Amino acid sequence: MFHLQWHITERCNLCCTHCYKEEKLIKEEISTSQVFEILGKYYDQLDAWNFDKSNNKISLTGGEPFIREDIWDILENCYQHREKITYGFLSNGTLITEEVASKLKDLHVAYVQVSLEGLQEINDQIRGRGSFEKAIRGLKFLIKNNISTSISTTVTTKNLNEVPKLINLTKELGVSGIGIRRLVPIGMGKKMENLMITPQQTRELFQYVLGKNKRNIGVGCEKGLFAQEGRSVGGFCCTGYNTLSVLPNADVYPCRRLPILSGNLLKDNFEDILKNSKPLRELRNLNNINKKCQSCPYFNECFGGAKCIANAYFKDPFAPDPQCWRLFKELPSQEEKFEKDNI
Repeated sequence: MFHLQWHITERCNLCCTHCYKEEKLIKEEISTSQVFEILGKYYDQLDAWNFDKSNNKISLTGGEPFIREDIWDILENCYQHREKITYGFLSNGTLITEEVASKLKDLHVAYVQVSLEGLQEINDQIRGRGSFEKAIRGLKFLIKNNISTSISTTVTTKNLNEVPKLINLTKELGVSGIGIRRLVPIGMGKKMENLMITPQQTRELFQYVLGKNKRNIGVGCEKGLFAQEGRSVGGFCCTGYNTLSVLPNADVYPCRRLPILSGNLLKDNFEDILKNSKPLRELRNLNNINKKCQSCPYFNECFGGAKCIANAYFKDPFAPDPQCWRLFKELPSQEEKFEKDNI
């Protein structure tokens, strides 16, 4: 499975406290014709890989993707190539009206993920007053139109206790699933490092969520951390392997939360970036990962946890996950350095 997460705009109608947006990307947003150029490259690449639509997906996101004035033109282009791709949206949900939801259904949108940080009081403290009510309204319109929906939440000490409430909310609404993500302290979120949950709280969160034993409840792509509990649940950080994030100016990152420039799709092709990008090659080289993780008996299931969190916290994507409860009782000093085999 190859996942292309495309931040087609940096503009947004909300201002969340943990947002990682970059103001310069608002000025550098590419044109509609350039979007089509990159989509053309993507369709050609899928043909070269001999991928059918079951083996790939495009998530259009932002910012808030529904702010782009040409969003329906972009979506129509995807619809015209629907035999090749699966496509959906990552959104804050507040701009999804009944008319929008109906058009998404007509254009064969496969899924919409909506961000919520808790029930109304906590969510609106983080995402802005009125955002909860608007997001719930959007979710209901999507569900009414039989579009697969999910909720995504970013966990800090501020909303950790909201997780069970959100899981119950998904059941009440008929939402298809929920993804639980930890705070990555970049952008505005850098000011919230003191709200990062501890390694023990991370362990308890994983125990609770994975203990639900439901396929529609997830804890992120680094859930290999949980292997140390004697359960192999799969899901190491796939950064540099089968996913890319494209920014509004066509720059490519391994992951939006791991801001390491790896190419630009107005200049490069997908395969060139995946095969030849030095940052991606380095991320895939397991010898670059610190010795503490490499000596761990669970390394082959975990690969060091979340590279985005390690990079944001230690300024090193190959450092250990600072919320690993096997290595750390509390959040470690950010000044700590970790040896690698290739030094």
